[in-house]
Amino acid sequence: MSTVPLYVSRLWPPVRPRTGDASATTLDLLHTLGLIARTDATGVHTLLPLGLRVHDRLTAIARNAFEERGALTFAPPTLQSRTLWDQTGRWDVYRREGALLSVTSAGGEEMCLAPTSEEIAAATVRDHLRSHRDLPVRLSLSTTKFRDELSPRGGLMRGREFTMADAYTFDTGPDTMRASVAFLNEACTAALTGMGLTGTFTAPADGGSIGAGPSTEHLVLADTGQGTIVACTHCGNRGDGAVLAAGPPPPGPDPVVNVIAFTLTLPGGATQTATVAIRSDLHVSPRKIATATGAARVDLLDPGLLPEQLGRPAGTLTPWDAAGAPDVLPLYDLSAAELETFGISDGSTGVRTGVRWSGTRALPALHPVGTDLHHATENSTCGACRQGRYRALRAVEVAHVFELGTQYATPMNLRYSDPDGRPTTPWMACSGIGITRCLQTTAELNRDRHGLRWATGTGPADVHIVVLRADQPQMRERADRLARNLAARQISVLVDDRPLPAGDKLRYARLLGLPHAAVLSPDHPDTETEVIARTSGRTTRTDLSHISEKNPFTPT
Repeated sequence: MSTVPLYVSRLWPPVRPRTGDASATTLDLLHTLGLIARTDATGVHTLLPLGLRVHDRLTAIARNAFEERGALTFAPPTLQSRTLWDQTGRWDVYRREGALLSVTSAGGEEMCLAPTSEEIAAATVRDHLRSHRDLPVRLSLSTTKFRDELSPRGGLMRGREFTMADAYTFDTGPDTMRASVAFLNEACTAALTGMGLTGTFTAPADGGSIGAGPSTEHLVLADTGQGTIVACTHCGNRGDGAVLAAGPPPPGPDPVVNVIAFTLTLPGGATQTATVAIRSDLHVSPRKIATATGAARVDLLDPGLLPEQLGRPAGTLTPWDAAGAPDVLPLYDLSAAELETFGISDGSTGVRTGVRWSGTRALPALHPVGTDLHHATENSTCGACRQGRYRALRAVEVAHVFELGTQYATPMNLRYSDPDGRPTTPWMACSGIGITRCLQTTAELNRDRHGLRWATGTGPADVHIVVLRADQPQMRERADRLARNLAARQISVLVDDRPLPAGDKLRYARLLGLPHAAVLSPDHPDTETEVIARTSGRTTRTDLSHISEKNPFTPT
């Protein structure tokens, strides 16, 4: 992080008198105060000089959090060969999801702008890993990522181009991998706290397309959050509805049971077709299916295979079709198994009502054993205390830690020699902190009615020198002298040297929200400054001769 003083008169874009409105949204403030700028590409932003300083400081905080705990930092490329992604099968997965930005070189090589770094991290370690003595390996990085979001929104919250501070660990087995997971969670917590995100908490989560095993989200509650979690009104249990244990919410009138088909990939590589009977108002959680069945991977069954395997096209399956199909594992969500009467698909004619598990109208009796396979949602019964109900809350996912196991190391042929000389596959884990998302989130959560409010070490600078009567040479010289003195002590400074009225400059200082403002006035002796703490609003007179002995701009 540079400590070269910034001068407001030289900033680009220029800071206009009366810039910004304290009642504006945080995103609008970041734009009008000159931290970020929109571009012609949807979901892509420019970091302007003030915003880049925040970005660089947050990146340094994350890097230090991992390095202080023993990780080493490296810088892999974002432009990566398709060859790596084909080894794990994720080229096709991400293309199907529409998230992969791919390019073809002049020589015909297919490449992508990577949305994540598992493949390149594994390939980097693979080239050098030889023995169990080389493990554990713990590497951190901070790179630009690209995801072709279908609906980029919220400014920096969900963009197509963003910065992630990642870390990857490689261990000898599941126990040592879990020790690395604890290291990753500890480092993420330290980094987020250092960024001023003191309200973060952890919760179990669905690892999605990145991790096949358990994962942990680091979240902060915010009305501007792009995600939703559920929280129990009785015991406070909270987290991702895809993994939290839950009883179904009360059914509405005339409930309908749908059947969804999945392909389970088992740990040994074999596949199994499974069906889930679930109430039509709820969603199946693939993570809960994996937990219930031990599957390493759960994917929706290709709809084109449904007539062959289950005798009916998509949207017309019933629990009785699934129960009668050979080589199919029928599963029943609690929401369906607990119903007394319900409706099912009646083919092209609509819905058949009044159906019972005990059998009715040519349907034999079924005896479903219910399992929690649905996303916990608003009014679901809490699976922890069994007394409260969940309510939905908006939240921001600021970091995520994944247990990866061997799902990347095995297909990428990552091996080392164990103590007996046998080739063995290492176990991986990883984490990711959204730096650009954290920039907007910390600005949102720490602001007040006067504008932004940065924690020390996170904003564009830490001291805002407000020069009154900046048109006078002696006042500019006083400001330069103080700025040099603070910079020599590694204190970052923004100097407002514009020839504007004091009220406009003090308003701008409050709006930008640096931790301290140092007001230099011709009415005060050369050796004094008036220090205003942004958080408390407290004003004190400080003797400038003390700066060489101690920092007068301490957190308040």
